Amino acid sequence: MSKINVKDITTQKENMRKALKEARRSIPKDKKHSADVEICARFLMTEDYINTDLVLLYSSKGDEIDTTPLIYASLANNKRVGLPRCNGEILDFYYINSMDDLTVGSFGIMEPDVKKCKRILDFRDSILVAPGLGFSPDGSRIGYGRGYYDRFISHYKGKVFGLCYHSLVKLNIPVEETDQKVNVLITEKYTRNI
Repeated sequence: MSKINVKDITTQKENMRKALKEARRSIPKDKKHSADVEICARFLMTEDYINTDLVLLYSSKGDEIDTTPLIYASLANNKRVGLPRCNGEILDFYYINSMDDLTVGSFGIMEPDVKKCKRILDFRDSILVAPGLGFSPDGSRIGYGRGYYDRFISHYKGKVFGLCYHSLVKLNIPVEETDQKVNVLITEKYTRNI
């Protein structure tokens, strides 16, 4: 059995991140908007979402799939909503009650304001939406390269969702031992349990 060359995988991942970012940027605004609406609707129709008490989301940025409707819908549906905050090398989640509980945090991402929000310590009966630049049909995920979500998912017991534009689902996502998969992949064309 040949040994995996970490440097090669790192290079492959960086090249794929560049290509995926460029592909995502090139999606026309009207197509992006209609895909965002369909992806969010598909997520909100899953039994996992309907039956959960706690939804762990993230605040989207730039040309990511817009998660703002998911945050508003979850709050309106009387779900407890948690959003992440980077704390050193780890990701902590905090309950939010509205978008007013957010402040600009690490990497320019909207994060819970720790002065207003309580840290989540019990993740029972929760589901997680993990961001990614791209996903493979088997649930492999390529993120932004800092490993926050891989570290969190490695000890998270709930179901993990990946939201992705159909055009960014790729068969050849390079993976390392520490990379974590999602359990459900949702695009504007399908919902796939993995």
